[in-house]
Amino acid sequence: MVLEEKHTQQVITFETTNVSIREDGIVLVNVDANTEIDVPHVKQVVSAIKQLGKGDKFPLLIIAGEYTLPTPEARAYIATPESDPYAKAEAYVVKSFSQKLVGNVFLSFNKPARPTKIFTSEEKAVEWLQQFL
Repeated sequence: MVLEEKHTQQVITFETTNVSIREDGIVLVNVDANTEIDVPHVKQVVSAIKQLGKGDKFPLLIIAGEYTLPTPEARAYIATPESDPYAKAEAYVVKSFSQKLVGNVFLSFNKPARPTKIFTSEEKAVEWLQQFL
């Protein structure tokens, strides 16, 4: 884990993921392409959100790189209320049909405990998240 400052914005960097708080108060989680998201990875990101946000709650903008997908265990874990006590809502921006398909399965079968939507446009995702600021 590397903590760096970018234009007075703190960024926590892991091997495949960067976590920061945007100027508008939305937490941005950027995940590299071709990454398999597992439960330890999710816990690492949540720890970064806690550190950056000092325990406050935020809307999350998760941008998944191409072909990045969560494992079934990670999807089940992410859906629970205790998986991220710092998230008000989650917007996932996906790039491929397979990611959209997995996202829709996640919404239908795992039924996330917080407001969650899948988007193909970062702009639309941010627009939706602004209601949670």
